[in-house]
Amino acid sequence: MLLLAFFLRLWKIHDVPGNVFYDAAVRSMGLSWHNFFFGALEPSGAVSIDKPPVDLWLQVTTTRVLGFSLLGLHLPEALGGVAACGLLYGALRGPFGYASALLAALAMAVLPVSVLTARSDTMDSVLAALEVGALWLSWRGLQSLRLRWSVAAAAVMGLAFNVKLTEMLIALPGLALLWLWAATPGTRVRTILLTGATFIAVALSWTAIASLTPIGQRPFPVGSANGSIWHVTLIYDGLSRLSSEGATGTAEGGAGPLRLLSAGPMQYWTLIGIALLATCLLGLAALAALFFDDRARLSRGLREPQGQFLIGIFVWFMLGLVAFSAMERLQQRYLEAFAPAVCAVLGLSLSVLWSGGFGERSSSTEKMRRARALSRVVVVCLGVGLLALSLNKDSYVIKHARTDSLLTDFSTPSLSRYLRAHRDGTRYEVASANVNDVVGLVARDGQPVLILNSVDGSLTRTAELRTQVAEAHVHFYLLAPHACHQGRHCSGNQKWAFAHSVTVPGQPDLRRFTAP
Repeated sequence: MLLLAFFLRLWKIHDVPGNVFYDAAVRSMGLSWHNFFFGALEPSGAVSIDKPPVDLWLQVTTTRVLGFSLLGLHLPEALGGVAACGLLYGALRGPFGYASALLAALAMAVLPVSVLTARSDTMDSVLAALEVGALWLSWRGLQSLRLRWSVAAAAVMGLAFNVKLTEMLIALPGLALLWLWAATPGTRVRTILLTGATFIAVALSWTAIASLTPIGQRPFPVGSANGSIWHVTLIYDGLSRLSSEGATGTAEGGAGPLRLLSAGPMQYWTLIGIALLATCLLGLAALAALFFDDRARLSRGLREPQGQFLIGIFVWFMLGLVAFSAMERLQQRYLEAFAPAVCAVLGLSLSVLWSGGFGERSSSTEKMRRARALSRVVVVCLGVGLLALSLNKDSYVIKHARTDSLLTDFSTPSLSRYLRAHRDGTRYEVASANVNDVVGLVARDGQPVLILNSVDGSLTRTAELRTQVAEAHVHFYLLAPHACHQGRHCSGNQKWAFAHSVTVPGQPDLRRFTAP
């Protein structure tokens, strides 16, 4: 299973395009310890990414060893995806046995959305590995009733917050429920306080430390209105993502219960919808089989550690299903946050239907034995069918070098060559109104760029831009397709840049500054 997961995630991974936003940050972070710690988005350290750079530290490490290449950028995420499969097997092996654990891990190894995400250089596969690691630790705590395992799980979830911020909240309530059940009656308040404090301390550790540095001595985080890292962490990447205005991604399919079954361009149906529909149907069938087999045993089982662990996974599954169905805008890689729960429920359901229930009555009569044999035939057919459909989609993802990134690179290799040939020793390769317009240049060339505006405000005032041009620190201005140069909503520095620049022949959207 692990070899299959490794093959699907690593085969031809060097052909998959990168996410230029994060690739630019990785390249810039590798230039100095200052850039490394703060997650600088461009080499001069003027702006930083909108998240803690913990996951990108892994990519910086691999690119330093293997060189700045697509392989070095993708490798940590691919290995994170493989690790998530192995950890899911480990988490389910103890409470549910070998068959259930292997089926769940196999389902995740071939789940198309997990393969797609792990083959991209975004951070969601590492998040999934941390979530499943925390699930395994939570089982250890539930089984042993020892607080240290729950505290360790809370610390891992705090680390997951530093990887993908609020996306990890999909798994947190179900795990927190396990931490509470793992506490003895006299220690529940202590458990709540210790796990909560541990999670918060680890989750906000980087933000708290980075915020101690004065704004003028650290990069301005993308998405902040005033340079506050706390604003980016809690508002821009937190509360604002709950609204359609603040969210990123596509609104395809619209919010609703059938959203993940959409067969549109985002291909939710083939990436996770088929497996999700099968999981829901098989889960209901497995629950019915357990209920009618021995409802009293089922009721007792749900109060035991094994049953409580199952409830925690189910809460994770349902919260992900509801949240991603209700989101106004959704990116494919977000689905990795609840993919482990989907695969766990699918593996457990197949195992229950194969065994015919936990009790003995399912084999006590000839009729029940026939029903059990029929259910096994159905399980085998469904399992083989799901495996074939998943592998078919995986082959498409690999063959066409699919990526989960929706970011467009407005720059071209031709533009890079021109700027390198005509830069004349300036401090900045080019000036741009928006950092997203030049991240492709940064990832390709690794040179400083002058950013005029952040998402919510001005970074380079008009007077400062005039000075930079007058002192020959920057020669060129990149006018991206969506940039403005006049009108009430156009910033003053953009108006000045356009008015004091002329078009460069043969380079669309590139302008050269004239004397101020």
